[in-house]
Amino acid sequence: MTCSQGKVMRRNISSRALALLAIIFAFLAQSVSAQDKTPASDEGVNLDGIIKETQKSFTNKGHAGLVWWIPTEFWEAAATKHGSTPERARKTFEPLRNYVVVAVAVGTVGIGNVNWYNEQIIRSSVTLKDFEGTVYGPLTDLSGDANGLLSIFKPILSNLLGSTGQNIQLLFFPARSARGKLIADPKREGMFTIEFSYPEEKIASQYEWKLPLTSLSPLKYCPVGKEVVQASWKYCPWHGNKLETTVIPSDEEAVPTQTKEKKVP
Repeated sequence: MTCSQGKVMRRNISSRALALLAIIFAFLAQSVSAQDKTPASDEGVNLDGIIKETQKSFTNKGHAGLVWWIPTEFWEAAATKHGSTPERARKTFEPLRNYVVVAVAVGTVGIGNVNWYNEQIIRSSVTLKDFEGTVYGPLTDLSGDANGLLSIFKPILSNLLGSTGQNIQLLFFPARSARGKLIADPKREGMFTIEFSYPEEKIASQYEWKLPLTSLSPLKYCPVGKEVVQASWKYCPWHGNKLETTVIPSDEEAVPTQTKEKKVP
């Protein structure tokens, strides 16, 4: 599998993830929306943006795969888009806030295919490292809500994505550190890492998320050039100045980011 094939796989999974949500919420929204009298609104919902920031696909060292952190805000936004009010969506998915949920599929690249690792290998090879450096393995004792999500998620993924979907493992990690701090809050400053240790080799790949997510944050601008910047950036990549607060320019002042070449911050 080439790099371009890996990008195609990512686009396909992203688009099909939305189809997955349409099916899931055909069931969930029946019980969620039936109790709501206020028409739902999808204003501000950016599922594509959330998926792009939380999903990482890769092809390296003879391996290919997907690591997708699925924050609770993703499920809430999808429920709102498919018929629920924000309040009811938050109440429905509140139990998932007890976990950091990560979907993982990894395999070795063959001739025109990927030989996916099974659930046992994935569970024994994946760890989460929080902002303090503490490492956690996937949890085995899950709540009824988490098990319910698994029972819906797995079969639909298999139907939508075939072999890839059958081999995507949904892993649950603790939501809070030993000190009681949230490990992965998509709306607050922080970072965490998912590490996959390849069973055949003494190497590992790390996938890092720097927070907050731009798709779930107010627009942030550079105060010098008024370019839109990522919510987690500390410095402007064009001017080098520190980004301390969100500065919202007028419509006339805002400069589209694509008009400039950006450096890696």
